[in-house]
Amino acid sequence: MVVPTPKTLFVVPLVLATTLLGAGQDLTLPETWAAGDKEAALIAWGHTIAMQGNGLPGNTACAECHRINGGGMPSVGIPRIAGQTETYIYREIRGVQKGTRYSPYMDGIVQNLSRKDIRSVALYYSTVRTPKLHDPAEFDPSLRELGRRIARRGLWDRNIPACILCHGQNGRGIPPNFPYIAGQSKSYLMGQLLSFAIVKRKDDPEGLMRGIASKLTNREIKAVAQYFASLEPPVYGKIPEKNRPDRLRLIPDKETPNR
Repeated sequence: MVVPTPKTLFVVPLVLATTLLGAGQDLTLPETWAAGDKEAALIAWGHTIAMQGNGLPGNTACAECHRINGGGMPSVGIPRIAGQTETYIYREIRGVQKGTRYSPYMDGIVQNLSRKDIRSVALYYSTVRTPKLHDPAEFDPSLRELGRRIARRGLWDRNIPACILCHGQNGRGIPPNFPYIAGQSKSYLMGQLLSFAIVKRKDDPEGLMRGIASKLTNREIKAVAQYFASLEPPVYGKIPEKNRPDRLRLIPDKETPNR
């Protein structure tokens, strides 16, 4: 699968995708289209939403915070979303809409996104790649080993498992449902751990992250966030076959957008 970029997204012209999917309309793509054509149209519409929003009041470009190539804004804790799976991005946007993911910045922006809008923008960002951006946060050398220990071995005397059991070796993620956290900014990672700890974020399966984060001290949260922020995010040369959008089936049926 060719990884789309802003220069190659026009396999199906952007104007055509906008006509078919734009202005907040949740239209079904023609059944006669090949799967690749439908996917290209959705990616093109996702690119439009990323750059300028879906055209409805209150919705703004995703790129204003997450940037066009999904690198985020480390200085203010806006996360990287480049290369996260379509399933994960879709689920998190729906979580913001439903109030299970605490995100006061995104809440008003995503409410008028249709499920097809969400799938399109999730698909777009799942297919872009960008280098790690500079993180201006201060790093405390004295916390390096503590962060590494929590990430790799956990604190089993307090029933805190190693982070890599779910987030993968070196924080590379276990697609499609467990995101990569390597290379996310220190402020973002700290913010999410604190959000889980005080139960503002409630989209973790079986309350897993809430249970873990609530047991960590502030120093431990800082240490493990610093550790993963110091790593390089995964760089995949292409979308792994098992992560192709037409292979992702773990979104509950009632939440699956029209394909």
